[in-house]
Amino acid sequence: MFDQAILSDIRDRIPIVSFIGERVPLKKAGRNHKGNCPFHQEKTPSFMVSEEKQIFHCFGCGEGGDVFKFLMKFEGLSFAEAVRQLAERAGVSLPKDAFSKDPDEEMARKKKWCFRLNQVACEYFRGILAGPSGAGARNYLKSRGIFNETSTQLFLGYAEKGWDGLIRHLEEKKVPLALAEELGLLKRKSDQKGYYDFFRDRLMFPIVSQRGEVVGFSGRALDAADKEAAKYLNSPDSLIYHKSNCVYGLNVAADAIRKTDQVILVEGNIDLVSLYQAGFKNVVAPLGTALTSGHIRLLARYSKNMVVIFDGDEAGSKASIRALPLFIEAGLTPRAVAMPDGEDPDSFVRKNGAEKLRERLDAAPTLFEHAIDRISLKAGDDTAGKVRAMQQLVPLMNEIKDPVELGIYRGYAAKRLKLKEEIIREALKGGVKGVKKEGAKPKDAPRKNVTIVAEKLLVETMIGAPHLVEAVAGRISPDQLSDSSCRTIAELVFNEFRTGGEFNFSRLLETVADAELETELRQMAMNTANLDQDEARQIVDDCIETIERKPITEKIEQVNEAIRGAESEGNETLLFELLAKKRDLAAQVMK
Repeated sequence: MFDQAILSDIRDRIPIVSFIGERVPLKKAGRNHKGNCPFHQEKTPSFMVSEEKQIFHCFGCGEGGDVFKFLMKFEGLSFAEAVRQLAERAGVSLPKDAFSKDPDEEMARKKKWCFRLNQVACEYFRGILAGPSGAGARNYLKSRGIFNETSTQLFLGYAEKGWDGLIRHLEEKKVPLALAEELGLLKRKSDQKGYYDFFRDRLMFPIVSQRGEVVGFSGRALDAADKEAAKYLNSPDSLIYHKSNCVYGLNVAADAIRKTDQVILVEGNIDLVSLYQAGFKNVVAPLGTALTSGHIRLLARYSKNMVVIFDGDEAGSKASIRALPLFIEAGLTPRAVAMPDGEDPDSFVRKNGAEKLRERLDAAPTLFEHAIDRISLKAGDDTAGKVRAMQQLVPLMNEIKDPVELGIYRGYAAKRLKLKEEIIREALKGGVKGVKKEGAKPKDAPRKNVTIVAEKLLVETMIGAPHLVEAVAGRISPDQLSDSSCRTIAELVFNEFRTGGEFNFSRLLETVADAELETELRQMAMNTANLDQDEARQIVDDCIETIERKPITEKIEQVNEAIRGAESEGNETLLFELLAKKRDLAAQVMK
């Protein structure tokens, strides 16, 4: 479907370390670069990127591939979409018919229309906010201390009170209204004859992807007297928007999050705007929904250090405790800031200034300590209250895998609840899963076959030292390898060398259809990335000698078996013949 020469050109023009490094913090580790995997939660980095091989591989979850695979996985793109985006970045022109046979092309085309439609709507809402109809919304922003400059930077807009303002605008732009309905911008009338605007009399917050595409909207009601109106209305899930995996403000916060290595999470969009204006550029907000594991996984790609700011009311308290299991599951230890009673981040920073909020952020306890404080405060000092508190805390503590962390929180809970730590330790025993102990290896466990070890080392070394492939191919054939996996890899390596005139690992991966084999090859490439090229030739020589001796060692084993038989039968004549044969074979091995 795609010209491999074009794909190789794109791949060669985009250094994979710098490309991934823009999205995942990486540190130099020998010839490779290492970081925390963006595709699963981990505390110890096992995500490796090789500039030399132009691949990435995670030894924790097994994800890996080239720059195309990374972009597809990281941003949820089809292969065609990833090729387009990377070709544009690399300055490579794609043929007009490059995507003509792509089964995903129709879907990609529809996505493109969705982004265009949302962009049209975004510009419409911004225009209304700046025009005569937006005076009330501008006054509202002014009352909240939000400047015009800030609203412009965050692309804020306004949806009129009328029922058909957006419809008329979309019709003028000749935009398909049915697609606008799919995106949640319009609703079909009850008689099914036409549409009406979904967002009305609302301050509009566009939800923008990292690539600058408008994927949806969040609208805040302005009429406080309308008790039936929901405070926030958000775009429904669609082809391009999934609220459980998307947060507001990440497009403008991503760079600041990487620089500060910290994410600040607030509950509302206005909170975000106020904090952004006050100088906190690394702030994001869930979109009208409770925090989800998808939100946490998304943000953990940018930083594992998170501070969650909760409103100073009962709802904020409950939200903080609900969020805790999600962070525990993700293996993260966020900190928590609770606003004073009746305050939210917006009102706090306007009353007290950015410095006071910064002080609270710097002094913030962990979310678990915050939860213990809240639960113990509500429980009170009587026995019944302490029992209720323990019923809430024990299930949460049992989810903590790190024994040191568990010990810290156990001691903290004992102090806050005024209980002996032994009581909490005993309460935890019922739910703590026992650690499986490895049994002793049986005395007669077979040793690793020396020849197979040599075969594996040989194919690994060829991948780590491509300049030796030609020499190996001239001395040994895949048929001489007994391990089927090594035999397959050797065939692939030799074929790649003969096809291209030189060994190219990225090109080799393109020919591999088996996912397990591809993973094994990437692991080999990473394991041999720091291989000393001068020592590699000696390793190859030793491995080939071991493989070539295999027929002789097998004969020696057969003779040894025959010797044992002759000894048991007492056949001295045969025994001496066999010993002489063994001596001759051993001499061949020593040559």
